[in-house]
Amino acid sequence: MKRLFIAIILCVIAVTASAKELSIDAYGLLKSIYSYDKTFPLNTRVVGSFNHSGYTFEKIVFDSFHNGNVPGFIATPNQGQAPFPIALLLHGVGGNKSQWLGHEFTHGGELTATLLEQGFAVLALDAQYHGDRAVYNDYVDPGEMVFVKGWGVRYANMLTQSVVDYRRAIDYLTTRQDIDTSRIGLIGYSMGGHMAFILGAVEERIGATVACVVPHMGEMPMAPLAFARDMGADPLLMLMGRKDKYYTTEQATLLFDAVPGNNKKLKFFDSGHSLPRQYTAQAAQWLTKNLIE
Repeated sequence: MKRLFIAIILCVIAVTASAKELSIDAYGLLKSIYSYDKTFPLNTRVVGSFNHSGYTFEKIVFDSFHNGNVPGFIATPNQGQAPFPIALLLHGVGGNKSQWLGHEFTHGGELTATLLEQGFAVLALDAQYHGDRAVYNDYVDPGEMVFVKGWGVRYANMLTQSVVDYRRAIDYLTTRQDIDTSRIGLIGYSMGGHMAFILGAVEERIGATVACVVPHMGEMPMAPLAFARDMGADPLLMLMGRKDKYYTTEQATLLFDAVPGNNKKLKFFDSGHSLPRQYTAQAAQWLTKNLIE
């Protein structure tokens, strides 16, 4: 039923206006898709642990809506005193939570290690239909789903579910004594960058955001540009590639300019969708500057 509800809302919004022209009422309707029942039990459990690069990662899982489970991992720094600030890590289409442990395309392992060294805890989830959640998409690869089959409504459902999952993950973090939920950072890559705009707009507990190689997504109602109006309250860093096939420099600049205020920065690298590894230091530095220093 919820998938049908989302499809109907998106159709209504789509005939109302493009992403950059949404009225206040249409935008409010769009944002309502990402609300959720906060009384629905999380039932979070730690199901194991593993060691990676000198850190211990807890494997967690909590209940999703629609009779599903949300798997993820969380790690805290080896030094410093709790409670720690935390960085939420959002992967791209076709990836999974493990890309933040080691991935040449995104240099995710280096980013995670840098964050832990600088005093951040880290948390990553599998987005809906990805990783351990492939069963909910009948094991159809999400990249094929988006780029070959063109299942737009299912893509919208995937983003909606994943954004709500991260909101519920924050609910879980508030129960932990070792996490300071007044200092929550967000780093999203590709589809994760798209979700970073949505999550940053609808979730007041996010304190600083880094959005990497954010796809343009055309004029669809839930494109990143639709949520730019609510991204000015907290510091925003956009890290983009000049040769990325998923947007032009003009589209990236338009998205950046649509974010109100001056607490923001846009950085272009001479790269495509895979940013050079130095972006990891800049992303970590942005969160450190705005949440620790």
